[in-house]
Amino acid sequence: MTFFALRATGGDPVANLLAQGLASPDQAATLRHTLGLDLPLWTQYIRFLVGLLRGDLGVSLYTSRNVSIVIGEQIPPTAALASAGLAVALILGLLLGVTAAWSRRKSVGDLASVLSSLALTLPVAVTGVASIVILNVFFHNSPGAPSVAGLQQLALPALVLGFASSGGIARLVQTGLAESLARPYVLAAKARGFAVGFRLLWHALRPALPPVVSLTALEASFLFSGTVVTETVFSRPGLGRLLVASILRGDFPVAQGIVVLAALLYTAGHVLADLLALAIDPRLRRQA
Repeated sequence: MTFFALRATGGDPVANLLAQGLASPDQAATLRHTLGLDLPLWTQYIRFLVGLLRGDLGVSLYTSRNVSIVIGEQIPPTAALASAGLAVALILGLLLGVTAAWSRRKSVGDLASVLSSLALTLPVAVTGVASIVILNVFFHNSPGAPSVAGLQQLALPALVLGFASSGGIARLVQTGLAESLARPYVLAAKARGFAVGFRLLWHALRPALPPVVSLTALEASFLFSGTVVTETVFSRPGLGRLLVASILRGDFPVAQGIVVLAALLYTAGHVLADLLALAIDPRLRRQA
């Protein structure tokens, strides 16, 4: 779908190179022939599939470098952002979910529920721009404040990305913990002398963890597959920003390569989620 969608935009990457003065007409014709862009569309698609089966993603139309190398250079910054964002999402999601279901103060529980709802509904573009504005307004001229540019490199994008991914985790934790607290075995635990504290919380929380672990694995695959909006808003290098740039300038091979990588990560995330669920919940192993 990506292969045909990119070409349905009507753009000609070789013509773009020619218009920008990056290639002469003869060079453009040679490049079009070398890359097979003068062939019928279905022939190009079959050639792409054959190269993909051999692990060959082609070469960038703009840099003439191997697509695998171009993508590989952008994996470390995206991996750093995704890892930090996942840590924030897991910590914040658990905190909000447990607070919403466990807190004795209704106002505190309601506030946690509202925050998890905002995390689910607010787009990353909105929270990202808002965080940049707030950071510049409150910390730009404050003596002793951390560097705005420094915070925008990793800390702020990770918080924004983690907040967006924490909503689903928080809702799962809240629902699972609320169901566990209403079951007879929790009452039995209280009767055996479990105080209303961490031991009882852990006793009630454990049955709610398998779906949370599965969702976290899927969120990890989502985060590592691009973080397009976050990297664009914060002008960070990475796969997401490379994907946007490749689409805008018609660098088809690079855009296709990133989508292939994202698909592999999603597939791996689904498999990992299933394996973790089987490892944590014995009932699923018996059903399998």
